[in-house]
Amino acid sequence: MEILLYFLLGTFSGVLAGLFGIGGGIIIIPTFFYIFAFLGFPEEILSHMVLGSSLGVIAFSSISSTFSHNTKGAVNWKLIRIVAPSIVIGSSLGGITAGYIESSTLQGLVSLFLVVASIQLIFEFPPPSQNPKTNLAGPVIAGAGIGWLSGVFGIGGGIFSVPYFYHRGLKMMNAIGTSAACGIPIALAGSISYIVIGYGNINLPDNSIGYIYLPATIIVGLMSSLTAKYGVNIAHRMKQKKLRIGFAFLVMIMALNLLMR
Repeated sequence: MEILLYFLLGTFSGVLAGLFGIGGGIIIIPTFFYIFAFLGFPEEILSHMVLGSSLGVIAFSSISSTFSHNTKGAVNWKLIRIVAPSIVIGSSLGGITAGYIESSTLQGLVSLFLVVASIQLIFEFPPPSQNPKTNLAGPVIAGAGIGWLSGVFGIGGGIFSVPYFYHRGLKMMNAIGTSAACGIPIALAGSISYIVIGYGNINLPDNSIGYIYLPATIIVGLMSSLTAKYGVNIAHRMKQKKLRIGFAFLVMIMALNLLMR
């Protein structure tokens, strides 16, 4: 049953990663909480295992999603080269920050973040008006902030980076494609941080490297990398409003349930 759940989650999250440019983290995280709790992971490391494993999955899905978006010319590599270094630093620090937060507190913070994310998806608050003439410091600072928040919450950062890239003057589809590319350095740097801070913890379950649970990360990651391209194809062909709202309500229900655990 555990393996089947990983296959289903990987399929679903991969499509979402390609469709919305969000890396799939906002559906992976609450699902991992339920699965890992059922498997009996110690409560004191539960949140860290969930977030570290989520970032590991996003490393797979972001690469696949980026490749698919890039074939459609939707990735702005010039902007990526500017923000990538600060994203790596920010994501690494985010993982380290999360390591110093109690698991129960971190779970509450993540739950609240997911509620806010679902509200944003439902109402689709407009991103800031476009201002492509901002100076070099702007993308560097924004990249560090996006990376840090992503590292703390175990996500690919799309909920932050898509509005920012639109603000930078990119068309919305290009903002989504460029956001997917940002998920690669975010996930890799964040994953390494969760491995380092969790390495040698006596409460780690078998088949773990630091705070990354390998069976979940590898299976969900591989499946999501295979299905992300389908989400990209859907994103380039359809209106997403109804699907986005339905997905947002699903995330909110899962987040509220998690908050009340």
